[in-house]
Amino acid sequence: MNKNSLDLLRLVASTMVLFSHQFALMGLSEPQFMGWNTWGGAGVTIFFFLSGWLVWASWERDPHAWRFFLRRSLRIFPGLWVVCLLSIFLLGPLVTTLSLSDYFGSAVTWRYFWTALFLTPYVLPGVFVGNAMPGIVNGSLWTLPVEYFCYITVAVIGAVAVFWPKGKASLLSVGLLCAVLFTHYGVLLIGERYSLYFEMVAMFWWGVFYGHCLKSPPNMSARALAMVALVLFVAMGPRGLERSAMLVCAAALVHWGRQVAIGAKLTDRLGDLSYGVYIYAFPIQQLVIGWGRGRQIPFGALLVMSLLLTWGFAYLSWHVVEARALRFKPMSRGNR
Repeated sequence: MNKNSLDLLRLVASTMVLFSHQFALMGLSEPQFMGWNTWGGAGVTIFFFLSGWLVWASWERDPHAWRFFLRRSLRIFPGLWVVCLLSIFLLGPLVTTLSLSDYFGSAVTWRYFWTALFLTPYVLPGVFVGNAMPGIVNGSLWTLPVEYFCYITVAVIGAVAVFWPKGKASLLSVGLLCAVLFTHYGVLLIGERYSLYFEMVAMFWWGVFYGHCLKSPPNMSARALAMVALVLFVAMGPRGLERSAMLVCAAALVHWGRQVAIGAKLTDRLGDLSYGVYIYAFPIQQLVIGWGRGRQIPFGALLVMSLLLTWGFAYLSWHVVEARALRFKPMSRGNR
């Protein structure tokens, strides 16, 4: 049994994303979380900070690149592949305005398979065309390639740290500083559209540094670099104060979650539903909203329907797909 509430925190964070998207998908403004971000943005921030800590801890337990990426891939891809197939072969035919021959004859349908490799087309032909966000099947998936990129950065810096263990803290603080600098300069280089991508990479690396500090206090040079990173994170760009406030909030929630066991009483029974909630919520919400269009169904009723259906699919995803895939995770070298 788990001795913490981190799985519950992940489930709450994914449900925050669902809640926020319900407004956007019905053509309404997303509510603000403490004035710092949308509720969905806050949920994603919690995810990335927590992921940074846990993924770095996974690397430290077994700093072997092949086994590391195999574990990470088994956590992400099986669930993603199934939701991709269900979207193409079940959801699409169910709601498309095209004939089935036109739907399956469209190149757009088959391009959606790229979703399984993080190249997200978002659109299936004739699907959700009457909704407030027409044609978009699963807009939440933009975070997955960002998350996987973060895994690559962990492996690169972690591999260097294997050969220079005394400099590990300094390497991590340099990685953190680079991530923070890219929240500002990356946007200047490739455009404002990617600002959230860079911000989430920085949140991930704050989680990495937090996880390292839990195990061993950083040396003076690492502390100095981290302090510079914090000052820059606050000072650079128009969202400095808001994203810094979200960082403090995410860190406080994760710190609380790792010390409190009450959440495990729920999640140990249900399983880890957070990823399933995250990848199934958007298409289910689009489906429910499309069904409710013109029926005068209250917002709250549609939200509850979306939530219950999403949790149901997440339960099946965990027990039928994700947990079974994780049985193939390689053992660490020390456990062989």
